[in-house]
Amino acid sequence: MVQVGGAAAVYWRGHEGLATALAEAADRAGPWPGLPDSIRPAVRILIAGSQTQFDSLVAGRLPSWGAGAAFPGMRTVVVLAGRDPFRVLQHELAHVALHAVVRGPPLWLDEGYAARAAGEWDRLAALRVNWIVALGRVPPLRGLAVELRGGAAQAEVGYALATSAVLLLERMGGERGLAPLLAALAATGDLDQALRQTHGVSLDQFERRWREDLRRRFGWLALAGSFTALWTAVLAVVGSVWLRRRRRDAVRRAALEIGWPVPADEPGASA
Repeated sequence: MVQVGGAAAVYWRGHEGLATALAEAADRAGPWPGLPDSIRPAVRILIAGSQTQFDSLVAGRLPSWGAGAAFPGMRTVVVLAGRDPFRVLQHELAHVALHAVVRGPPLWLDEGYAARAAGEWDRLAALRVNWIVALGRVPPLRGLAVELRGGAAQAEVGYALATSAVLLLERMGGERGLAPLLAALAATGDLDQALRQTHGVSLDQFERRWREDLRRRFGWLALAGSFTALWTAVLAVVGSVWLRRRRRDAVRRAALEIGWPVPADEPGASA
């Protein structure tokens, strides 16, 4: 075991260096979005050197695509070595930090918060949301649990949608971000009540706003923009090749018309 400040890393032989690095990263982690700066819970990190070890440590309760797990009540996280362990660690530590303040948050809020804290929102996630919104297949917030616990592709969609909801909550908080909502949620234990207190909307009203935000930010126009950029790049490449070919053929035709030899740098050319 390696102890660095408030972080202890337990490892199997061969992962001593990774254990030290993860313990150091965990000890430095924070502050967390919307949580008091004082929230820096001591944690224990279990490093699994193989998928078999990982499955054993989490008692087989997670899908095969998982690379990390958090047990906030025990302030313990499990990280699978070799699969971006530092990002996974940040994600799992965010769960521990959130649960140190908020008891039993909804799964979509829990996972969306951890993804936001680990910086997992990227263009690929946005493009996945584009497709889901464009096809009219956005599940209700409560239904995201099915997506988040599904297969790898299904879970990717669930995480993208959950993160988009948390990012909207953060924007609604203005300069204070998630802080007012998380403080109210910690005090009340009820998300609907916390939303009413901080933003003057019910959970159902927030969900409608979230869907409208998805349509506006990631709907057909965004999808069209993504494909417009893609096809612009493709056409630029094709156009460049076509112009070069046309210039080359023009030189060849001119040479043949006046009886000059075809330029020697033409592949396969003959006099």
